[in-house]
Amino acid sequence: MNTASAPGSPAASLQWRGTGSVRILLLSIALLAVASCMSPQVPAPGAEVTPPAMLPTYPPVALVPSPPPPVALTPPPTQVASLPPLLGPWTPEPSPGRLTLSNFSFDSAHVVAVITTSPDCSAPAEGDAQSDFRLPLNGTRIITARPGADVCWRRQLEPDETPNAKGDGWTGWNRTFLSSAITVTSQL
Repeated sequence: MNTASAPGSPAASLQWRGTGSVRILLLSIALLAVASCMSPQVPAPGAEVTPPAMLPTYPPVALVPSPPPPVALTPPPTQVASLPPLLGPWTPEPSPGRLTLSNFSFDSAHVVAVITTSPDCSAPAEGDAQSDFRLPLNGTRIITARPGADVCWRRQLEPDETPNAKGDGWTGWNRTFLSSAITVTSQL
């Protein structure tokens, strides 16, 4: 009869059960023996002891990141539907934009608004619509722009406000990009 146990049989698992802890103990003893063979580096009696060389030290330097490059203010592209002729009847037309302009800061604000497609608010293009109106305190004005157009607006400075660099008595132009959004809310 064969006395050897087949692998995976209950007798084989009993045969190898207790050897794991013995193996760990033997490995620990071997590691300690190897580590104890390493002697610390003790200088000979009477020898001059020199400290280990240190890296040179430099004064601390504050690292300030360089400023980001200036951002070019370019208007977003206009919404143009360029679809095949088969899909043409089912494509929506570009919708007009709407600016809701509110005055919560001034007693009565004199505002000039221009609906334009020009990239420069101070030089409106031909056919741009301009409106000149007064906006009372807590008043709101809704300006609807044609599809693909933006709204530029500025406010006349109050007598006690510091004039701008141009000295013309008006704030700089504020541009609301309505060609990329349907509704925008802004305050003076």
